[in-house]
Amino acid sequence: MKYGFFLVPSIRYPSIRKMALRVEDIGFDSIHVPDHLIGQVQKDSPWLEAFTLMTALAIETRKVKLGFIVLCNSFRNPALLAKMVSTLDNISNGRTLFWLGAGWNKAEYRQYGYPFPKPKERVDQLEESLTIYKKLFTEDSTTFNGRFWTLKRTKNYPKPIQKPYPQIVLGTSGMRMTDIACREADGINLSNELKFEDVPDRITIINEKLKKYNRDPSKFEISIFCPITIVKDQEELEKYAPESIKSQFIGFPENIKEKIAELESLGVNKVVALLQRSGIKDSLDVFYTKVM
Repeated sequence: MKYGFFLVPSIRYPSIRKMALRVEDIGFDSIHVPDHLIGQVQKDSPWLEAFTLMTALAIETRKVKLGFIVLCNSFRNPALLAKMVSTLDNISNGRTLFWLGAGWNKAEYRQYGYPFPKPKERVDQLEESLTIYKKLFTEDSTTFNGRFWTLKRTKNYPKPIQKPYPQIVLGTSGMRMTDIACREADGINLSNELKFEDVPDRITIINEKLKKYNRDPSKFEISIFCPITIVKDQEELEKYAPESIKSQFIGFPENIKEKIAELESLGVNKVVALLQRSGIKDSLDVFYTKVM
């Protein structure tokens, strides 16, 4: 099992830098930041912009992969985003992960002046964007006439270091996005909206779609975003409802390890861990020594 680490960008940069270096030293495969513009718990809390933050971490780190969970396709013109991803891949010497989604948070769209189309149109836009990304990553010059965007002899240099381009993963819990990922992407990141007990059925669907599109399952990465709460003692565990403990990643280290082993047996290749606050002072150390 590979492990990614979710960095919450609501703390000051020196603390983020310190955590990123520690995560790299521990041996996590990747670091991920969310692409939001406002705080997700407290709307007026500090919140650093994802791409600027990840560019800084590309200089601070040396070997850990740098990703998002996930980039909002609506926030940047796809040609511009292809340029930004290419630039980050060059700065990081080929460590960029291109994980993206169709967007969902209406409040931040409205606050920052973006139109908020219906879900179908946002997914339509993402589907068209995927074509643009791949063209700009691989073609010398791109001309494209689509429903949403038009490009005329667009050049994107330098190309990404990774060939043909950085790993493209779609983050989703939806069925249409799952279908697009299995057809067009290098992997899928299942969101935490999907309950633990529902994962087996979703893996079955993914495998059926990969077969439908003649994709090699061994070259398609299935990851899952996991908010994880490691409790200190039985008293803390009993604060959670039994249903939450069953459907989420809440429990003692051995409970978390057992659930992750079950995910691996189902075909999940990677867990991106968001370590939630608990009675344990250093949950990262416990996760590293007793779960990974």
